[in-house]
Amino acid sequence: MAAKQPKQTVMEWSEEHDIILLREMISREIFSFKKGSPDRGKTWESIQEFLNQMENPKFHIKEKRGVRDKWNILQGKFLKRMREEEAASGIECEELSEKDTLIEELSERERSFQVKEKNTANDKEAAESVRRKAMERMKDSKRKTSQDSDLDPGLAAGGKKSRKTAPEVVDFLKEKAKCEQTQRQQEMELRRKELEENAKQQRRVLEVMQRQSEAQQQINQALLVLIQKAFGTV
Repeated sequence: MAAKQPKQTVMEWSEEHDIILLREMISREIFSFKKGSPDRGKTWESIQEFLNQMENPKFHIKEKRGVRDKWNILQGKFLKRMREEEAASGIECEELSEKDTLIEELSERERSFQVKEKNTANDKEAAESVRRKAMERMKDSKRKTSQDSDLDPGLAAGGKKSRKTAPEVVDFLKEKAKCEQTQRQQEMELRRKELEENAKQQRRVLEVMQRQSEAQQQINQALLVLIQKAFGTV
């Protein structure tokens, strides 16, 4: 009789597990890499390996897909709850917990990266369009020059070049300069947006750290009061 295979341990996620996962996602800047890229895949894998090495609390994550799926579940539930609270009239949203604050921060980082990625793609497409138009004008200019050469006996006999193509050359040089200027402006604008986004992310990280510090201070004060009551000093 074949030996029974050992039953695989099913991961049960607690609030503590969730918070540790979210902290790791922020510290490793998971959303600074393109979705589906090898770099993001390696980051998910490194988070999975790190969590599985922890002793308290214990993690049992079979593959990197497990942490990615857990993030999607956490984010989905959080966003749904936020929409419901915003839609409900007369209900004041409670102050966000550490877990909700981390999810909100990660969601904002993910959204910002998607917007930046879309802007980059649009800028590249615009620059490519300008470049294609410049190349088409250059081809038209060369074609016209070739036709003029066929009609100009002096050029056919090796004489001096006709000046008929001078306006086309000037137009091409102007278009080329315009294309290069547009590309430089787009690069500068993209760089400015990146710097602004980095500054925003740094401010959000500082806000998260401040909230965590304040929460810890409140916990310490509550513990101090309990200790004082226990020893009758209050």
